[in-house]
Amino acid sequence: MLARLCVFVLVASPVALALPDQVHLALTASPDSMAVQFSTQASSSEETVRFGDDCDNLVNTLESSAMTHAPFTDSGDERYTQYHHVGVMTGLETGSRYFYQVGSDSGGWSEVYDFTAAPARDAFPHRFGVWGDMGASNAQIIDFVKQEVDADNFDMILHVGDLAYDFQNDNGHNGDVFMNNIQPMAARVPYMTDVGNHEQAQQFAHYTERFRLLPGQNSSVSTDNGEAPNNWYYSHDFGNVHFISISTEVLFVPKRHEHIRKQHEFVENDLKNVDREKTPWIVVHGHRPMYCSCDADCDSSAHRVRTGGYELERPWLSLEDLFFKYGVDLYLAGHEHNYERMFDVYDGKTTQTTVNPPATVHIVTGDAGGPEQHEVFARDQPDRTAFRTDAYGYSRMTVHNDTHLYWEQVETDTDANVFNKVIDSVWIVQESHGPFKQ
Repeated sequence: MLARLCVFVLVASPVALALPDQVHLALTASPDSMAVQFSTQASSSEETVRFGDDCDNLVNTLESSAMTHAPFTDSGDERYTQYHHVGVMTGLETGSRYFYQVGSDSGGWSEVYDFTAAPARDAFPHRFGVWGDMGASNAQIIDFVKQEVDADNFDMILHVGDLAYDFQNDNGHNGDVFMNNIQPMAARVPYMTDVGNHEQAQQFAHYTERFRLLPGQNSSVSTDNGEAPNNWYYSHDFGNVHFISISTEVLFVPKRHEHIRKQHEFVENDLKNVDREKTPWIVVHGHRPMYCSCDADCDSSAHRVRTGGYELERPWLSLEDLFFKYGVDLYLAGHEHNYERMFDVYDGKTTQTTVNPPATVHIVTGDAGGPEQHEVFARDQPDRTAFRTDAYGYSRMTVHNDTHLYWEQVETDTDANVFNKVIDSVWIVQESHGPFKQ
């Protein structure tokens, strides 16, 4: 990683309640831009972002009118109200390093952070940190993944649902703790997320407001806090990978069932229009898995995700059929508090291969650590599973080119005194991306 050459002094206004915090980045639909979101305790429409390629000269300043300033009140209790500010830094050069700062003259400024703009398609390797189900407490992996970011090992982080455990606890202050815990990573590397079952409070209001910066689909969702951009399902490119985030939760929350059809139409239309020459790899991610083997409880949930909704309400292909029809390479999930890497799976069947797999490869990585701790495997390992463990850890996904992807699971379990040990690794090779054949 490039060494920092600048020293910064934070200056707060005497009338400011606190400096901006909870700073985090996200990719947008355009590779030459980066979104940033931060929070303030005081109401202000002056908050903005200044950035540049020289840490001593942040020459670009977003106009406040170009930003979103959104108040959020927890459960109608005005004793907890904070303001979320979103800006998009544009005109970035591929793969270049930039510096930025958020805040205002009246409310104070954050420290200066650095990030690297999205790389060129062929600037391999593309490196991703992947995990799910990490809380504000017992976050077993957090110190180690911060070290990965400090070592410049991740280009993007993907958190596949269940954040903080739970955002709404202590009138939302638990969510503040979590967002500030991840800030050393998320302020420097885009932190992409999925909505999970632990984000359901106030009709997903906490999650929706804290991640307003995610690349929406020109539509909105409604929570107890009002209308907001749709960040429950979205897509974006990174290098030669096309990512699609789905909300498995709209399948399980009755008040959200109107999104079952909307999401399915979005996913099918998105898959239909992927340019496999530009982005041969397709990775879909959501909170709940389509396949898992720890217990009977995971079976019923996984079945509903595979079908993509209640059978009587689903006059369309199942999600699993869509993945097969359009050749989705990987489906990544959490929810089960363990790690389970599967081979190619379709309709419950597998050829047990990772070289030119004839169906989607499924991986569950939901053991980052939280108050609910481990989830043991109560049943025998099925043929479709290559490796599984209930030890805490996180995953690394490295895309080396258009045909070769390397996957690793790193065990970091303080309970077992195991730190940064690679316990599972595999090459996934796909020489002919595209629709799978029956």
